[in-house]
Amino acid sequence: MRVCIFGGTNPATNPKYYNAAEQVGKMLVAEGFEMVWGGNAHGVLAKIHKEYIEKNAKNTLFMPEAYKDDLKIMQTDEVVKTQTICGRAEAMLAAADIILVMPGGIGTIFEFWTAVEVRRAEEFCFEIVLFNYENFYKHQLAHYDFINENGFTKIGQGGAPYKIDPKDLFKVATTPEQVIEKLKEIRKTWKKKK
Repeated sequence: MRVCIFGGTNPATNPKYYNAAEQVGKMLVAEGFEMVWGGNAHGVLAKIHKEYIEKNAKNTLFMPEAYKDDLKIMQTDEVVKTQTICGRAEAMLAAADIILVMPGGIGTIFEFWTAVEVRRAEEFCFEIVLFNYENFYKHQLAHYDFINENGFTKIGQGGAPYKIDPKDLFKVATTPEQVIEKLKEIRKTWKKKK
């Protein structure tokens, strides 16, 4: 099963996020999840990817033209090149069975909300798990509650009505163990759907 992982790629990341990512990576590999990702040789995603390389586990890297130089120092099973960053996000979503959102910066936040929107519109069929490690996404979640409370996500309203209740568009995990448990639960349901 292919897990598309969004997350930070900045080498200056606080080490506590590296440690959490390393735990997640070890468990993903142990559970046999394939990695779909769009990172580089740094940051949270690189920590997860390192576990895949060390265990010779399947992973596919999606790389936009703007970041092509990152490939010079990277090792991965397969590379899918895209023209744009938006094109990369779309290609990764199309390749995914599950979305996992790790702590990250602007790119990760863009990818998370893009995944939520295309799930809402039912363009792709996948579940989303947001890793809210040490309340990393508290402001994103608070704003999401705010827009829900103010009527911007009412089911069955407007030109593109929400068909899925906003509270069901993604699941939140707060520990590496919860991340893996949620992914395993989704995998059971996903197998029944296929």
